[in-house]
Amino acid sequence: GGIRFLSFALLRRTLPAMRRIRLVLAVTAALVLLPVCAFYTLDAVFPFPVERLRPEAATVVADRNGAALRMFLPADETWRFPVAAVDVSPVFVKTLLASEDRFFYDHPGVNPFSIVRAAYSNLRAGRVVSGASTITMQLARLAEPKPRTLAGKCLEAFRALQLERLYDKDELLEFYLNLAPYGGNIVGVGAASYFYFNKTPDKLSLGDAALLTALPRSPVRYDPVRRPGAARRARNRVLDLLAAQGAVTAADAKQAAGRPLPRQRTKPPFAAPHFCRMARSLVGPKPVIRTTLDKDMQSAVDRAVSGRIRELKNRGIGNAAVVVLDTVSRDILAMAGSAGFFDDKELGQINGALIRRSPGSTLKPLLYAQAFDLGLLVPESILLDIPTAFAGYAPKNYDGLFRGPVTAEQALASSLNVPAVRLLKRVGAARFHNLLLRGGVDTLDKPASHYGLALALGSGEVTLLTLTNLYAALASGGRLAQPQFLVKKIRAAPARAPLFSPEACALTMDILAKVPRPDLTRDGEAAADALPVAWKTGTSFGHRDAWAVGCCAGLAVGVWVGNMDGRAVKGISGAEHAGPLLFDILRVLTASRSRPPADQRPDIGEIEVCAVSRKLPGPHCKHRIRVKYIPGRSHFTACDAHKQILVDAKTGLRLYGQCLNGRPGGDIATRVVTDYPADLTAWRRSVGVPVETPPPPSPDCAEVAGGQGPRIVSPSPDAHYRLLKNTPAEFQRIALAATAPADADMLYWFEDGRLAAQGPPGEKRFLDPRPGRRRLVVVDNLGRMDAVAFRVEELSSSQ
Repeated sequence: GGIRFLSFALLRRTLPAMRRIRLVLAVTAALVLLPVCAFYTLDAVFPFPVERLRPEAATVVADRNGAALRMFLPADETWRFPVAAVDVSPVFVKTLLASEDRFFYDHPGVNPFSIVRAAYSNLRAGRVVSGASTITMQLARLAEPKPRTLAGKCLEAFRALQLERLYDKDELLEFYLNLAPYGGNIVGVGAASYFYFNKTPDKLSLGDAALLTALPRSPVRYDPVRRPGAARRARNRVLDLLAAQGAVTAADAKQAAGRPLPRQRTKPPFAAPHFCRMARSLVGPKPVIRTTLDKDMQSAVDRAVSGRIRELKNRGIGNAAVVVLDTVSRDILAMAGSAGFFDDKELGQINGALIRRSPGSTLKPLLYAQAFDLGLLVPESILLDIPTAFAGYAPKNYDGLFRGPVTAEQALASSLNVPAVRLLKRVGAARFHNLLLRGGVDTLDKPASHYGLALALGSGEVTLLTLTNLYAALASGGRLAQPQFLVKKIRAAPARAPLFSPEACALTMDILAKVPRPDLTRDGEAAADALPVAWKTGTSFGHRDAWAVGCCAGLAVGVWVGNMDGRAVKGISGAEHAGPLLFDILRVLTASRSRPPADQRPDIGEIEVCAVSRKLPGPHCKHRIRVKYIPGRSHFTACDAHKQILVDAKTGLRLYGQCLNGRPGGDIATRVVTDYPADLTAWRRSVGVPVETPPPPSPDCAEVAGGQGPRIVSPSPDAHYRLLKNTPAEFQRIALAATAPADADMLYWFEDGRLAAQGPPGEKRFLDPRPGRRRLVVVDNLGRMDAVAFRVEELSSSQ
């Protein structure tokens, strides 16, 4: 019983103590858990605005070697160049932590010991002399600025704890490095390193680091440019603190304190402004855009343009643009969009490398290369440079002269218009148009019929960049590729068919390399170390644009000169005004370059042809030459220029057909005659050039002679003729024109069986038009004929 009583007494004494312990534990738990619960509740209700930790950066457009070309401000016009913590000098990180937050890697975002120390210091001083802010708290304030009050401090502490929960220490340090203010619109150590020291953050010295550590405390007061004295004292206080803490030696601190301060801020670069703007518009606002541009080449191009623009302006040509491509990689190595970006009078901010303009004759090499590939001709093929009309379109050469028969090489090297248009007729405008589209000329956005045969002379529009890239294709064996403006480590080779064969490219470039150059001496000789340049010029319709494009030593260089507003310039010429600038650039850019190795050896052979017709020689071809051709591609027909005919041995008159019957063999002789094309014969007659004519037929031969007969040139079956009722008939007559062979002495014109006109070849004749569909026949004196059908529509004068 006693034992039970004792146990009961002890239990009565123990129960209140246990209750007290439980109460204490409950209160303790509440004191601990309540703030935690409150924190997580507030964290859920008021999450940290993490998007403010990564504000939009400035954009740095850099060249292929990383050198800055141009910088673009973000929307808030603040310079920010974000960097990774590992890309910042360890000296700066060490200085920052020692001066701002020695226990950064130890505290949870708020350092209670610093708070106590700061409170004691502030009470002793009677004012705020220490804020006790950790780097995390400073980061919170930078992301979400608040007034410097007690409530603001409490909010900073709360935000700092949120940050510590979301990110690790290294991430928080990196955020701070990129958000710290350094004066004006300079934010982050990346921008501060550039604008104050013109270096990257990984190259900061101890003195630099000390200044950049102190500067965010009061960017205005410690501005090293405007207040060097205050900035020096602030920097040296940081150095003294480092030495006192043993973070650096006293000697190093003293040496750093003696370093001069920056006297001015580094100005942002402004190289290749048109190219950089193009790159940023295509890529978007990335922090760094690494491009293919070569800064040294760009500088050389800019100097060359500046050296020529005054002379061009004196001639009424206000601007110039240049593109330089690597013919293998198609990297854009330089681009000058105008002669002066800030020349508002000449619209200098327009990128002349990207505007649509008529290319003049610069497309001709592409046409000839296509014709070589189609087997239609070889460089020594004969083309005719004579008056020609196609459904009312009559092309003329730049000098207004005609040269008769010329080789394809001469026609291209001399940039003759008429042979090019006649060649395009053979190739087909639609086929050439499709070739240009495959080559990237997306500015030809209308059907081939819209441009017609004048497409070879520049009736369409191209950009300088696209045109230069087409020449790069010629220089690289016909390989198709797009111009590149971004540096890429790996580029997949396009699986597209080449634009031309290597052989056609080689033949074309060899011709262009023979074009006379403005940098040669008058006797045609260049310096012994001059590299060959394959180049071509062009002048647009309306005398608005002059072009020169050249390839040398792995580079394709395109030059345009003209006026951005399209003003015409009398006498503007690709050879005279664009060519000299092209060679100014090539001379500088190729000084230390050599010819790149060819991708493959072109398979070009030689074949013997008739010297007159450039066709496979027949038995009557006395003079023969050897010409280059593309095996398996070039087509050759038998020579039809030299013919053997039978003549009367006594009279020399031509014999054929039944008139040979019954004649003794001794009365018949043979003779070899040269039969030139009828249109060439007609032109020679018109300019008074003697024409070798076959002997006329003997009176004994009544049937129609053989050989090529006349060919009607006008009227054209492709043209529509309109007859106005109230307009005098003499102003609406249709010209009658036909080419005739050398042995044709008279032409007879029949309209619907009625003799309408007659006369010798080359004599002007006209037809009075009658409404309706008509058939016109021309017959020469030897009975050979040609016919066309055409339509005449009758309209009132008001239509």
